[in-house]
Amino acid sequence: MNYKYKVGFVGCGNMAKAIINGILDSGILKADAMLVSTPSISESYREIAFTNNNSDVLSSCEYVVLAVKPQIFKAIAGDFKANKCKCAISIMAGISSDAIYEICNRCEVIRIMPNTPCSIGEGVSAITSKNACQESKSFVESIFKTISKTVYVDEKYFDAVTSVSGSGPAYVYYFIKAMIDGGLKGGLSYEQSKELTLSTVIGAAKMVAASDEDIQSLIQKVCSKGGTTIQAIDSFSADGVDKSIIQGIDKCRKRSEELSKQ
Repeated sequence: MNYKYKVGFVGCGNMAKAIINGILDSGILKADAMLVSTPSISESYREIAFTNNNSDVLSSCEYVVLAVKPQIFKAIAGDFKANKCKCAISIMAGISSDAIYEICNRCEVIRIMPNTPCSIGEGVSAITSKNACQESKSFVESIFKTISKTVYVDEKYFDAVTSVSGSGPAYVYYFIKAMIDGGLKGGLSYEQSKELTLSTVIGAAKMVAASDEDIQSLIQKVCSKGGTTIQAIDSFSADGVDKSIIQGIDKCRKRSEELSKQ
């Protein structure tokens, strides 16, 4: 089938715009190769054509990114019965590939779980596919590599992905805020504590990525018996900080499982 556009988007929220930026900035496609449908035809973004009719996207685009909230997708599911796209790319949480396959007229389906740092090109995206050909998988992966690292994960683990990388940025922000507040308590200015905290978090993450040692060994290397660091680590352990984090991630995963069944 001959398609007028290479990639279409149903919805144009922050994540869709991040993907569009990655496509355009990397040169994979030009603006005239994409079409976006949103309720407001007055909206525009980076010279891409917009429509308020989902059927325009579904009938004229080879690849269609489903970039709306799950509840909205369920409300507009009827629009997809006449879908003609080759491949549906879902970035929606909680809606399975099987459900998308049936709703989208049994086209190829690739499901992605990106996270918010994709908006600055520093994200990570979990990818799974139901029935996509290698050409489709390679093309879709090339798009998401412009804004994130990509990891292939079996779909049955997508709720776990949600609880680790999908929701994970909020956990990191929470810990960063606590570190900054700790610096403030010690007399540092907000800007001083923020700069010290952010540089430390970024540097520590890079050390974990670069090191062949396990994380516990890296922790021990910063600690010395009777020193300063061990006081904080012992306090965290006594308060069960690690167990609390694991419990929170587990609750997040279970909530994702509940939403998937609704």
